[in-house]
Amino acid sequence: MCVKQDERSAARRDACRSSAKRRERLDPTAAGALTAIALYLLGPQRKRKSPIYIFTSIVAISLLAVMIGGVAILAAAVLLLMALFYPLFLSLWDRIYGAEDIADQVFYAHTEDGWNISLHFHRPENPKPGAYPVIVAHGIAANKYSVDMDRAHSIAYFLKQHGYPVFVINLRGVGKSYHQSRTRFRDFSFDNIVEQDVPAVIRTVRRLTGAPKVNWIGHSMGGMIMYGFLGRQLSGSEDVAAFVALGSPGRIDHARRTLWGMITRYPWMNDILDFRFGAQVISPLSGRFGTPVEELIFSKENMSSLTIRRMMKNGVENISRGLARQFIQWIRTGSELTVDGSFNYREGLKNITAPALFISGSRDHIAIPESVRYAYERAASPHKRYVELGRELGLPADYCHLGLALGDRAVQEVYPLALEWLDEHGREHRKRGALAKFMRKLQKLRKKRDEKKQKGRRFRPSRDISRPSDVIQA
Repeated sequence: MCVKQDERSAARRDACRSSAKRRERLDPTAAGALTAIALYLLGPQRKRKSPIYIFTSIVAISLLAVMIGGVAILAAAVLLLMALFYPLFLSLWDRIYGAEDIADQVFYAHTEDGWNISLHFHRPENPKPGAYPVIVAHGIAANKYSVDMDRAHSIAYFLKQHGYPVFVINLRGVGKSYHQSRTRFRDFSFDNIVEQDVPAVIRTVRRLTGAPKVNWIGHSMGGMIMYGFLGRQLSGSEDVAAFVALGSPGRIDHARRTLWGMITRYPWMNDILDFRFGAQVISPLSGRFGTPVEELIFSKENMSSLTIRRMMKNGVENISRGLARQFIQWIRTGSELTVDGSFNYREGLKNITAPALFISGSRDHIAIPESVRYAYERAASPHKRYVELGRELGLPADYCHLGLALGDRAVQEVYPLALEWLDEHGREHRKRGALAKFMRKLQKLRKKRDEKKQKGRRFRPSRDISRPSDVIQA
């Protein structure tokens, strides 16, 4: 597998420019602070909303602080000061909670409607024979850092250590992805991501690596777009060798009974609030107070307070108007239709035939286990498996939504499940003789027997990669 030299050089130049900008933001001097303020105020419009929305966000943050309880007044005052003087704190917070892109190179996939989707490539030092490249996609209101934070919280880095070439993508509208128009942004819907981003990414990854097929791992909406892509049987769907869904619901009408359902009653909130700005402002206090919003997404049983703060600082993005309205419509009507009403994504689940692993968290309030199992039960894949991670499986804690991707024990309890699935279905296996096939079936029977014996005992991963000797240094 090879990558063209000109694209490699372009990626290196892009990485150098990004590194220079990062050094400017981290410069503790007065010049560095002024640079940080300028970057914040004059940054691309796709990264932030207009100043009036930042003002409304400050008001909302203050009201939220008052609702925290206990030290509400003090917290409200601190948050208000942090919001008003956020540009001055930017350099300090970048130094404490900033995240470095640990990918080796950055490429771009070009869609037919003008978007450039960034692909953050993790190159394995010891490639596994026959391993198809893996594409990792994040969820809604997030970017690549929600699945690729650092070496201890990255399924991409884990798979790279085990010989898989991995591309972590930023879907349109977030991260380094941009539109070719002057504003570098265009509104979009869920349908646009399924019809444009997914095919473009698969084509580009196949061209860069020379692989006949690809694997796909999606967290939250990153798995839902693969449901839609395979369900609609779009061109390129036959090129997906294996698929892993982490907390990806097959239906979202359950959200009407949660906090999300209450939010859908006020759709204008997405239009007037800058969620990215608000998340960055409150990041130093995240994980310190048990707010309802944090309880909905995070769990300290899965994620440390530092990981939560780093996620809030680096991984949260605004939601486009078209995408938000389509999700709100789905929650209200209980039917996941395309914008034009020509296709029902829920009905399309029966068209999924690629080998698929569905993983849910027992404490996931975003993609409740029943909604993930719904997709599993309706998928027509001849090879499929459903796993619910929690105490009933013998784990120390029930998994929350983001814990499936960034949990402190995910490297021991979640990532190995995906690796095992890819090793079985996401590689190009040579044709085997009759004896080899018989031995393979025998191994499967032994494995099922061992699983029955282990039922009720404490879960132990098949491989503990925490030992230094097992880690391949990048």
